[in-house]
Amino acid sequence: MQTLARTLTWPVISLLITGVLHFTAEAVWPDLKAVFLPATLAPLLLAYGLWAGYRAIGSGGTYGHALAAGVILGILPLALDVVGFGIVLGRGVQAGGLAGVFGFAMILFGSLVGGGFALSGERRPAV
Repeated sequence: MQTLARTLTWPVISLLITGVLHFTAEAVWPDLKAVFLPATLAPLLLAYGLWAGYRAIGSGGTYGHALAAGVILGILPLALDVVGFGIVLGRGVQAGGLAGVFGFAMILFGSLVGGGFALSGERRPAV
């Protein structure tokens, strides 16, 4: 559990700040929803997943920890899209859910790539 806490502290803080800024920007300028599409946000979410997966291994974790980090971190965009954009900004729960599942998947995919990349590097002593 300590590995995940060490791994996720800064990615969670950074993703929360990113989400708040994104939500605020679209609340103030609703036309930005035509720019902030899931496909345009995918590289950013993938990077967050890469960060979490790579750090999970760097913190002494396993590939399972990288997967868990991606799942935990992926809940944030899922919740933001469903509650924030879907309900609060009135886009609908179905649209928010679809965007949220896509964001969750991008972070999860990134964590698997980041964890696999870290594991394929230098050999660590067996524990």
